[in-house]
Amino acid sequence: MEADVRSIDAVRDWRAALAAYGESLSEALAGVELEIRRGFDWLADQLAHWRREVKECEENVFRAKQELAARKWPGYDGRPPDTTDQEKALRRAQARLEFAEGQVERVRGWIARLPKVVDEVYRGKGHRLATFLEVELPRGLADLGRRVSALDRYAGLRPDYAPAPAASAKQPLPPAPTNDPSPRPPPPGGGGRGEGSAEQSP
Repeated sequence: MEADVRSIDAVRDWRAALAAYGESLSEALAGVELEIRRGFDWLADQLAHWRREVKECEENVFRAKQELAARKWPGYDGRPPDTTDQEKALRRAQARLEFAEGQVERVRGWIARLPKVVDEVYRGKGHRLATFLEVELPRGLADLGRRVSALDRYAGLRPDYAPAPAASAKQPLPPAPTNDPSPRPPPPGGGGRGEGSAEQSP
């Protein structure tokens, strides 16, 4: 198969641009992997945070129950004491505990689902792109480099080698007219009075 190469420098520049594009893709792929890792780390931090919150809320519930139980002892007058504030505090502590426990379950659910989501949405395509960047692209660049070297050697053996003119090159203009004083022949059948065509006098 023959190729009509008009500019070796253009092929060389294209190879350099392809290599630069491959580097940018590798950086982008590494960035995606980093963001995925950050997502897993963030979920792990959230799980640890809400577990601490659960422990703290459990302690608050325990203290609220103790305060309510202590408040229920009747006074010296025998009347039952007002425990409205203690009951409100207990309900708030229990609500915070319930919310924290729900957050723990939500985070655990995301930790279980995230690997599946990553595999379905990204992992297969990302693996194929990584294989292309690590194996196929370097192989193609190496082959293209060998071809450029072969073209350079061929051009060195051909001192008359030059790129073919472009199709859009302008055609040469016709020569400009010159002021030539030499007489031109009369047109055929002309009506002018030339030599030997003068009318004879009567």
